[in-house]
Amino acid sequence: MNPKERVLVTGATGLLGRRTVEMLIDQGFSVRALVRTPSKIGNLANLGAEIAQGDVTNPDSLKPAFKDIGYVIHAAADTSGTIEGARHVTIEGTRNILDLCASHQIKKLVYISSCSVYGSADYKDGQVVDENSPLERFPERRGIYSWAKLEAEKIVLDCMNQDKVPAVCLRPGTIYGPGGENFSPMLGFSFKNKVFIIINRKGFILPLVYVDNLVQAILAALVQDKSTGQVYNVVDPQQISKKEYMDTFIRKLYPDVWFVYVPYVFLSAATALQEMLFKALRRNPVLTRYRLISSQKSLIYDSSKIKSHLGWYNTFSFKVAIQDIVKHKKHDYS
Repeated sequence: MNPKERVLVTGATGLLGRRTVEMLIDQGFSVRALVRTPSKIGNLANLGAEIAQGDVTNPDSLKPAFKDIGYVIHAAADTSGTIEGARHVTIEGTRNILDLCASHQIKKLVYISSCSVYGSADYKDGQVVDENSPLERFPERRGIYSWAKLEAEKIVLDCMNQDKVPAVCLRPGTIYGPGGENFSPMLGFSFKNKVFIIINRKGFILPLVYVDNLVQAILAALVQDKSTGQVYNVVDPQQISKKEYMDTFIRKLYPDVWFVYVPYVFLSAATALQEMLFKALRRNPVLTRYRLISSQKSLIYDSSKIKSHLGWYNTFSFKVAIQDIVKHKKHDYS
């Protein structure tokens, strides 16, 4: 592709979208950043991005953003955690983006999905998960985020299979990076970043991807013709345990915190009792066994396809990544 062709980035104010805009501009691309509210523009304009105000739930508001656009990177997703938000933003918002991509004859859409679309509860511990592994059978039991991402991905794949929109689908693991939420529910529970309760599961490997490594995957998918119509896992190959993550990273971010490791079997039993109690009270449980099993299955996510097809590799190791994040935090407080 011609670097001078304009690229539209949705979700441009989020961790991934913001870094994507920055790295595209560094590579000489002309970038239009879609933002919902002007107050969240931040330094996007200072980077040299053109700002377009619009809401993915409102197709009419998006039409000006698509003028003279050649390529689209769709990273916008709901962050409210509600069913309505997920339905309108993640699912219907993706449908709106695809409709506009089709009507404007966009040359390629790079869609950011998630590894949470896989049916991990059905897998065996230690199983290798590639792009052909079965997807989630019960997304409504898995959680709002997984359900919405799976439904949105189905819309994208349908368009790909029907040749309505030239697209590529990326399934990243757990994204971490400067300014992001670096303690995810997969690790356990956080109490105001003062006390961390970590779910201790033997053999569990975190499916991490550093944000800059993911953006490099996005760029590779964007510029290479052979990525069209493909689905790729994007997970860093380093196998990082929860203990290593907490000891070498989270402790550097929050030196005075308390760590409490809770055995998985204990939490599983407590979750089962909690479900029975809440059922008797006719209330929704705080945590279900299905969600717990899904999030704590010890799996290896295989990214060899994007490596062999597009030449992607993780430029930033875990050690380098945490150095960058800690440096960024110190800069914010200096």
